[in-house]
Amino acid sequence: MPNLIYATGTVAIGAGAVSVAGAGGPLWASNVQQFDKLLVDGFAGVDILGVTDDTHLVIAKWPFAAVPAGTKYQILQTSPLRFNGAQNSAEVIRLTGALEADGFYIFVRADQAGPDPSKGDEGQYARQPATGKEWYKSGGVWTFVGVSKPLGDPAPYDNARVYSLMDVATANGSSYVWINATPGSGHAPPDPTYWVLLASKGDTGATGPLPWLQTVAWATGQNYVVGPPASIVVHPINKNIYQCVVPHLSGTFATDLAAGKWLLIGQSATEATSATALAIGTGTKVFSAVTGFSYQNGVRLRASSNASPSNWMEGVCLYDPLAQIITMTADKANGAGTFGDWNFNRVGQPGAGDLTSSLNLAELTNKPAAVVNLGIPPLLRGLPLAGLKITSTGIASFSVSAGVACDRNQLDMITLGAPISKAGGAWNVGNGNGGLDTGAMATGLYHVFVIRNPTGSGSIDVLYSLSATAPTLPGGYTQFRRIGAVYWNGSVFLQILQRGREFWWPGIALDMDTALGTTLQTFALGSVPPGVQVQAILTVIGWATAINTQWWVHDVAAVDAAPNYANGATGGEVTSASMGGFAEIRVWTDTSRRIAARASAAGVTLRIITRGWYDPFE
Repeated sequence: MPNLIYATGTVAIGAGAVSVAGAGGPLWASNVQQFDKLLVDGFAGVDILGVTDDTHLVIAKWPFAAVPAGTKYQILQTSPLRFNGAQNSAEVIRLTGALEADGFYIFVRADQAGPDPSKGDEGQYARQPATGKEWYKSGGVWTFVGVSKPLGDPAPYDNARVYSLMDVATANGSSYVWINATPGSGHAPPDPTYWVLLASKGDTGATGPLPWLQTVAWATGQNYVVGPPASIVVHPINKNIYQCVVPHLSGTFATDLAAGKWLLIGQSATEATSATALAIGTGTKVFSAVTGFSYQNGVRLRASSNASPSNWMEGVCLYDPLAQIITMTADKANGAGTFGDWNFNRVGQPGAGDLTSSLNLAELTNKPAAVVNLGIPPLLRGLPLAGLKITSTGIASFSVSAGVACDRNQLDMITLGAPISKAGGAWNVGNGNGGLDTGAMATGLYHVFVIRNPTGSGSIDVLYSLSATAPTLPGGYTQFRRIGAVYWNGSVFLQILQRGREFWWPGIALDMDTALGTTLQTFALGSVPPGVQVQAILTVIGWATAINTQWWVHDVAAVDAAPNYANGATGGEVTSASMGGFAEIRVWTDTSRRIAARASAAGVTLRIITRGWYDPFE
């Protein structure tokens, strides 16, 4: 059973105080819990309401006389928080037993000078991981044993670095270990107060024999030796480096090399040249007077005119060093004409999908141009916009989110990299400025466009216009795409909710309240944008003076047919006169915002509420 009394140090409590101050080394933060009981000599016990830190406790108002500093105390570790849950308590007891077992370390916090005197059993060790310090408990007292810490990684001495025990620094070829218990900096080794020698630099050994002679240019009529040191030569033409492996008097280098007297040990990057006059083109090309180079059969080379490097041909080559011939199977060429000043360079073998950089596709040095060259904008013209969502909340400006769209004329892609807001008034470049293309602001719906100036840095902005197809663009801006519409009421842009390609009015927009007869009539909806065909989202309300009367609302381009039970209808008066009906429908408008309606009999009252519209962004 663990001891449930903690009494390390002393206490002081003022009369009427709500805190307890400790002295003499108490460690209350790790030994006391809320609702433990505090007993002070001569006074009744009080409950502990909280633990501030190792030397301060919180209590209710002290009801007794002041307790002077240095007074002994006891804390009964009887808080109910220690005993909630029988199984948990048993597990805690089991773990505590393991922690207090002989040979298992008591761990010391980095901010403590030594172990808690109340912790640990006789013969047990304590360890401070931050410093590597260890203590041993003997006779109920913790005794410092020493430092057990691995050596740090060696690194050159740094005068600004703070070193601590067992750190390793190197200086002048030797390595040193920091031995001072206090971390510090600015003490260079071998200062014995801080450092002990770990390994010293050895003496410089005797100079060994040279394996090779100094490299010289090969020449005929010379005695070359195996050594050591061996003769080393550089070929005068291909600049390869060779070691003599058979002693000999040099004659012809190619003959001596073929006889195995030389070993290639260094291959030069020097490329060949040829004065053979050949015409630019594909096919077999034979270059002569090419000597001693380290090409192997299958190498791919480009032969370029020295005076006109843009004229070249390249292909896989065969090299005959004895005949001094390069045979190229040229499969790529640039330029035209006949040249005799060829420089050879190694090139990579093109893959199956080889493309030319001049088309902005192989290296994609101009990605926007490559997109246009591939014909991507026309393919994306009819797809939904990516981003570019309009947010109009009923204030004097609206915003457009970042996104990308294809130019209306399919010339390029327009990418708005960051959100932008536009206010009422004439267009001016940039965020927060006006956006009207021309004229003065008037109440009504305006079409919103993302626009681009393709010159220079390709400036992107937003503009709004009464025209759905031909906005008046600012100077330099030639590319544009309609992305929706906003409504200006004279002082603010009304709230509109955009949901993908749909725009919804948050309230009620009554666009039609009229008598309807048997003649087909057309009506313009004031709450959808003009100049484009949109699919109006409508609530149709109707009633008639006679039962069995039907009516319908449809596209003006649809065939005019009487509404009835055979042809169909949007709604009808069925049960009794003037009861009416409701229907939620979608109808395509024409570019003048018109829809068509008719009834099967006179005496119909028709109301149409526009809830919003679907915009195809064509």
